[in-house]
Amino acid sequence: MAGITLIQDFAILLLAAGIVGSLCRRLGLSVIVGYLVAGMVIGPYTPPFSLIVDEARIQAISQLGLVFLMFSIGLGLSLTKFARMGAGVVVATATGAFLVLNLTELLGFAAGWKPMQTVFIAAMLMVSSSAVIAKFIAELKLSHEPSSQRALAVTLLEDVVAVAMLTLLGSQSGSGAVGHGGLGRLLGGLSAFVVLLVSAGLLLVPRLLRRLESRADPEMQTIVVAGVLFLLSLATAKAGFSTALGAFLLGAIVAEIPQKAGVEKAFSGLRDLFSSVFFVSIGMMIDVRLLPKVWPAILLLAAFALVVRPLACGFAQVLAGVSPREARRSALLLTPLGEFSFIIAQLGVSTGVLRPAYYAVAVGVSVVTVLIAPLLARHRERILGALDRLEPAWVTRAMDAYHGWLQQLRDRPHRRPVAKLLRSRLIQISIEMLLVSGLLIYSDRLHDALAGTAFGSRFARTTFDYAYWTAVAVLTLVPLVAVWRNCTATALIVAESAEGGRLPRQLVERVVRAFLALAIGYWVYVVMPHGDLTRWGWILIAAGAAMSTAIFSRRLIYWHSEWQSTVSEVLAGKPIQDSGASPGVRTILAENLSSWNLALADCPLPDASACAGRTLAELAIPTRFGCTVAEIDRNGHRLRGIGPDTAVFSGDRLLLLGEPSRLAVARDHLTQETQPPAASEASEGAILDQCIVTGPRAGCTLAELRISQSTGVRIVGIQRGGLRIINPAGSERLERGDSLLLLGTLAKIRRFRRWLVETD
Repeated sequence: MAGITLIQDFAILLLAAGIVGSLCRRLGLSVIVGYLVAGMVIGPYTPPFSLIVDEARIQAISQLGLVFLMFSIGLGLSLTKFARMGAGVVVATATGAFLVLNLTELLGFAAGWKPMQTVFIAAMLMVSSSAVIAKFIAELKLSHEPSSQRALAVTLLEDVVAVAMLTLLGSQSGSGAVGHGGLGRLLGGLSAFVVLLVSAGLLLVPRLLRRLESRADPEMQTIVVAGVLFLLSLATAKAGFSTALGAFLLGAIVAEIPQKAGVEKAFSGLRDLFSSVFFVSIGMMIDVRLLPKVWPAILLLAAFALVVRPLACGFAQVLAGVSPREARRSALLLTPLGEFSFIIAQLGVSTGVLRPAYYAVAVGVSVVTVLIAPLLARHRERILGALDRLEPAWVTRAMDAYHGWLQQLRDRPHRRPVAKLLRSRLIQISIEMLLVSGLLIYSDRLHDALAGTAFGSRFARTTFDYAYWTAVAVLTLVPLVAVWRNCTATALIVAESAEGGRLPRQLVERVVRAFLALAIGYWVYVVMPHGDLTRWGWILIAAGAAMSTAIFSRRLIYWHSEWQSTVSEVLAGKPIQDSGASPGVRTILAENLSSWNLALADCPLPDASACAGRTLAELAIPTRFGCTVAEIDRNGHRLRGIGPDTAVFSGDRLLLLGEPSRLAVARDHLTQETQPPAASEASEGAILDQCIVTGPRAGCTLAELRISQSTGVRIVGIQRGGLRIINPAGSERLERGDSLLLLGTLAKIRRFRRWLVETD
């Protein structure tokens, strides 16, 4: 009867969520509040309505909902989106979280909390609700203000902070304390695991989804993606981290590939279903009988969050280079707490660090901040005016001087090419070292798991150990050789930059290479597992690896280049070539393509394709693009007997034959949709901003500068003294000190500011 009881629990849970959620929407409240109230009503702590009482089953249901919720959050936070946000937003988000943590520790010291309790409560207050902030910004029509765009970018990155805190707290809470040495090892292991998982995911997941898409079977795609989702969540749990981390990373990986729209569409229903399941299950674990006892804590933490979060986030943005006024305007939008506060509270209660009453505290603080946040946004100007009057003059002068100093640094010409080259090399070395560390650290855990299975027991333990670690050594050689090649390039760059000094260039290069070789050797020794083989066993494997590197170095370099190329294509949004996509015509023609400078390309038509229902004669692909439609794949069936009167439909896959340059143009045209897709992030919206003309561009006309073509920014106004020129003509000449009114996205405006001070 356990299955019938589970069905009964799901029926009660979903009906309660639907009824109470609908009532909250009618009242203008967040639907999340409705789900929490529904859980409190049907949960085990609300007699006589205790309809679901099995706490173990409630915990299992909440974990299932958490996996789908984190996957959907990851889908909205792609890896390239972080790069587009810029370093300033990343610095501001990290600094703000650090300040909230330290200010909460002061509160915890005054309140007598234990260290781990303080860290959990700080984590609850670190992260704002991106869904709530986006909603009231849109309702108040603030989307085009730079401060609102910056607040949205910060709240998106705070989700990443929350995932990292979940992982760290879940791994560290068992010890009851956060030790500096243990925390450092944990951060290193977490970074290595994330790089390993993302690298493998970017290599395998796009190819898997590409093959599934070629079969035109959305059902199988949904099933396989769900299986991979649970597998990665299980892998992160086995690695000692939160299941939320694996689900979030898979979502971020899928967000990078062209199949994202299809996956998002397939999982939209599951996301809504299991998100409601998660929040209702959180509500069920709230003991409403404790609310009269915890309301002082709710008011205290809500007041603390409403004061500390704007102060910390505003000061962090000032440190990152935002003007003090704009930083405060943005920080006042970052007060509402949301779903991650509940998740962190759940983790704290389930691990025994927090008392069960903190469920109610987290919900109460979130509701209070969500209700007050729109009021703060509406009355920002009054609040800022009051703060200006209360702020000491010396504080205002100090912040203005700091902002002016940063502006001067920003307006200086870019660093020397040597610094740019070194920066890119060091980033590559760091990522590849983390990848090698992840391979060695987590291969040890995989070895222990495989040795205990039926497969591992079929071999003698010594034979299994040597075979396994030899395979791992071969796999590790690929990124390890790349690390050494980047190190030698770094040594060469340093030597070239030191040329003309007191030391000979060759001596500098040799010294740097020797130092880096010793550092790599020590690092490999530290991360290498020592217990599975004897010292001579490891020496034997190391000697074999050295010989393999000497003999097959070109092959190792080629494999690394292939992996790097695949990852770059995914991050750049380019389709990955898959030789198995259309084997019929592709196999027959492959041998004859290179001599004719021809190529084959798959062209999937989107759901809202502008070409849907039109015949090949109407599309005139050969005439317009110089390409030929070799075949059409429709729902897994290839239509080879095609002619001018053959119509194409959404979901069809056209196999195009033509010159590579022509194929790219044809694909861009044929994959257009009837309506442009809505922007997936508010940070890409257009904003108005101002900039002072400095540098070598002064004295040129707008027509000569071609600003829109170079940066994507439009000049909609020029202020010169008391004169204002609206929509200036191309003949208008810029003068030093002019104040320009710019229209563009945050990323384009940052690009314009850099371009303005660069020399051609």
